[in-house]
Amino acid sequence: MATVAPDYAASTPSPESRNPFLVQNYRRWWSASVVSAMGTGIQVVTVPLFITARVSDDRRAVAIAAALVCAALPGVFLALFGGVIADRFERRRILVRTYAVAAVVSLCYVLLSAGNVGQVWPVFILAGVVGSAAAFTQPARQSMVPQMLGPSQLQNGIILGTVAFMASAHFLGPMAGGLLADGIGLTAGFAAEVALLAAGAAIYSRIATDRPVPSGNSIRKDLAEGLRYAWHSPVLRGLLFLAALPPLFFIGPLSVTVVLMVQDAFDARDAFVGLFMGCFGIGVLAGSVLMTLRPLSRRGLLLTGSVFAGGVTFIAYGLSNSVEMAMAVLVFWGLGAALFINLVVSLLQEATSKEMMGRVMSMYALSFAAAAPIGYAQAGALTSLFGPREAIVTSGAVVAAIGVIAVLFLRPVRSLP
Repeated sequence: MATVAPDYAASTPSPESRNPFLVQNYRRWWSASVVSAMGTGIQVVTVPLFITARVSDDRRAVAIAAALVCAALPGVFLALFGGVIADRFERRRILVRTYAVAAVVSLCYVLLSAGNVGQVWPVFILAGVVGSAAAFTQPARQSMVPQMLGPSQLQNGIILGTVAFMASAHFLGPMAGGLLADGIGLTAGFAAEVALLAAGAAIYSRIATDRPVPSGNSIRKDLAEGLRYAWHSPVLRGLLFLAALPPLFFIGPLSVTVVLMVQDAFDARDAFVGLFMGCFGIGVLAGSVLMTLRPLSRRGLLLTGSVFAGGVTFIAYGLSNSVEMAMAVLVFWGLGAALFINLVVSLLQEATSKEMMGRVMSMYALSFAAAAPIGYAQAGALTSLFGPREAIVTSGAVVAAIGVIAVLFLRPVRSLP
């Protein structure tokens, strides 16, 4: 895919305004995040629906969990290398290539769906390919923001970037996927993924940032240096620990059970799979926008407190007795998730030097990637043994307890301004 010569004037931030959209490169980065995350979000709905139509009822939870594990597991092994690569090579080129790979995988799903293939084993292979590409995508994408923005714009740029990615991945994409699958068919949903992911790659190719300065070390030495850097910082250690909680106790159980909650607990149409995910995304969007209106104080306390609040809200979702109640709770849950996600990312980037940004953000990606397979597996096992509601309530109770411990004892993070 064609790229353009760097336009460094477009990457020069305004030194006074807090508005990151004044920077042309940031506008392109934000647009690319929206488009590519929508493609990823559609797959959150279409792949589980593809699986559930091809396996018996008693194998649905395990099969969905297995596909999610296949997508997450490569990141466990590749995430740290993805960060080293992001610090050594031009990040836009990494993004163009990884999203092009994701588009090709979605094209394979189009062929499987259009051909009415009855086997699900290809899904596990394709999920592994996507997971491998994502290990390089996230460190490169997230570490671009400090290159484009000045200090006054950085926090809002991070927050609005989270709006772009999370709301699109958990609202626009899943909602579009559910509506397309329910109204036209799965093949249309997979085709939309191809178009969106390819468009994201094209937009990323138009972004210009500084080329990384080679360290002169081997990849192994750069990796070891990054690990030592994070280990010797209590703040980074604490933030990376907290970052592992959502995939382990929230995203894993939600992803495994959402189809089952819609079909079994509420006896609702498949369109509500996308709408449920969309309600969560609406909350993330609204919460993120609210956070940009004024600077926050005592962010460490807000972060640790949001862990407890998220656990309690997840319990309420699991106990919901109607579709309407579940959707309302998911919106509220998204508000708290926006606070948590944005604060983790912004505090990590503020506490990290630019030379180490790719490696630290890869550790953030690793904390997610390493926890996600465990989250999917435990959710699949609990759901198969006891049911989707019980799996959700159990996960929420565990997180609420961890939240209390974090508020009381995780002082390096709790005391952040």
